[in-house]
Amino acid sequence: MRTKTLLIAVAALAVGLASSVAQSNVYSLNVVGYINKEILGGNKYTGVANNLNGTNNTLPVLFGATGAVGLPGGSAVLKWYPGALDYTTYPKLAGPGFTGAGATATLNPGEGALVRNAGGTYTNTFVGEVLQGTLTVSNSSAGLGYQLIGNATADSGTANALGLGNLTGGSAVLLWTRDQGGPGVDDWKTYGKLAPANLWAAAGIPNIDVADGFLLRLSTSVPSYIWSRNFTVQ
Repeated sequence: MRTKTLLIAVAALAVGLASSVAQSNVYSLNVVGYINKEILGGNKYTGVANNLNGTNNTLPVLFGATGAVGLPGGSAVLKWYPGALDYTTYPKLAGPGFTGAGATATLNPGEGALVRNAGGTYTNTFVGEVLQGTLTVSNSSAGLGYQLIGNATADSGTANALGLGNLTGGSAVLLWTRDQGGPGVDDWKTYGKLAPANLWAAAGIPNIDVADGFLLRLSTSVPSYIWSRNFTVQ
């Protein structure tokens, strides 16, 4: 899955300089940037996360651009709701809008979704601030332990490198993977943790790319889990 990230450090430097000139003891460390995420076409699904915090993280803003750069009409964004044990589907209209609750539904940093694209493969661009400092994504074992989540900031790496190595045995990370259900059939691929040693099973350690949405399944013995990590743009 091709994903390209650009963090505009020059913009952060310019903001900091402008602030320090205006008021000598005040400066900004905000870093803004964009992420290009390939969204498969042909009514296939793509696991997606928004790793940047924009001024408006609603679905119409994130996916509503018209023409060749937006999610086409007839597509949909699906979010998993543990209390309902099911996905909630937000259909995309032709043009920038979504129907019903999709008009105000959000995809914030730390949340994940499946995107079904009724058109051709295209690249969706997310724009916003790179969140820094101590970042947390809270999860519960409600709903059979499944949560559809994403990284709270714009980086990638193995689950261990991103702070998920302490998941207990019986837990798992599931990535939406091409041809996982057979040639041409995409599905969730499970990367499980073994008990009692808490080692990753034969599938290995999952690698979570920028803008990847994924399922986290907690062990039935774990009532809640907080994915916490520290991140600073170097």
